[in-house]
Amino acid sequence: MSLNLEVLSQAANQARGLAIDGVHASQSGHLGLPLGCAEMGAVLYGHTLKYNPDKPRWIGRDYFVLSAGHGSMFYYAWLHMAGYDLPMSEIKNFRQLHSKTPGHPEFFETPGVECTTGPLGQGVGNAVGIAMAAKMSAAHFNTDGHRIFDQHIFCLAGDGCLQEGVSAEASAFAGHFGLDNFILIYDSNAVTLDAMATATQSEDTGMRYRAYGFDVQEVDGHDMQAFLDALRLAKESDNGKPKFIIAHTLIGKGIPEVAGTAKAHGEGGAKFAEEARKNLGLPKEAYFVSDEVRDYFAGHKKQLLEEYDRWEKNYQSWRKKNADKAQLLDDAIDKKVPADLFAKIPNFPNDAKIATRKAGSEVLQPLAQALPFLISGSADLHGSTL
Repeated sequence: MSLNLEVLSQAANQARGLAIDGVHASQSGHLGLPLGCAEMGAVLYGHTLKYNPDKPRWIGRDYFVLSAGHGSMFYYAWLHMAGYDLPMSEIKNFRQLHSKTPGHPEFFETPGVECTTGPLGQGVGNAVGIAMAAKMSAAHFNTDGHRIFDQHIFCLAGDGCLQEGVSAEASAFAGHFGLDNFILIYDSNAVTLDAMATATQSEDTGMRYRAYGFDVQEVDGHDMQAFLDALRLAKESDNGKPKFIIAHTLIGKGIPEVAGTAKAHGEGGAKFAEEARKNLGLPKEAYFVSDEVRDYFAGHKKQLLEEYDRWEKNYQSWRKKNADKAQLLDDAIDKKVPADLFAKIPNFPNDAKIATRKAGSEVLQPLAQALPFLISGSADLHGSTL
């Protein structure tokens, strides 16, 4: 894939500018993450991620989940630059009614957004679920010579996300089941909304993730080459371990008045918009993206589409040779169910003397028979519930 770190460095600052302008115009939003993680966004969308902006739901794509959904302008800036159907008019309508750029990312609202996120840590659970689904899909459908499902699932999470119990449970699950297609990027800026992270956290997070069974790397999140190398190692290491990249960043980078402080977490930096543009080497023009950056991403998109065309050719060959599997995949994608499915589900009278867990079990059995991709789990109560 194309790579020009000098242009991507410009893109990072221009993405910061879009975030500043969007939050400044709406007088609401979170600037800290979009400013602090801009270099990582440039590397992800400008080199590492496998995606097709013209077909956002392409089944062979890599997935990127922004668990720290409050930093949504990070998402929107990079989706815009990458060529998704998110024009500048939508960036200007950030957080406005009926726009494609809501305050927190919403699935089905914005092309390229994989999950509705906002509650801290939830996106980690979403991403682990996607990673498990990708592994299961590969096991069901891939054949010799036809790797239909061969993607990685990336998730960006912050200090607040990793303080939440949901991320701990999901991460332990990923480590236990060896989801080596899962790459969790930790935006380690040492700041939470109310105070510095040290006020509430003293753990060694890297050691915690090693205990979960992750491979752990630690980099400067503003060093694009170092981050690029970490991603490359994570993608190439199919060793049965999920990956955890600790990326040290400066929250609110570009606005000295708030950078590195809790004030950068929210909209506090928006009032410094004009000064920030000077610090970032941006013109006075709001919502600025240079022709050089646009040309870079246009060239990158061309390469991505060529990669997609190769995948599509292989996919069509697979369909011809595996008609039954292809039909099963179509049914799964279309969420097709047997016409008589509901007739197979027990119908209990109102006065039935049956435990709820037992009734649930009797409902699940025919569903499991009829729906090959139904996944169920149990929190150590399998004997009572299934």
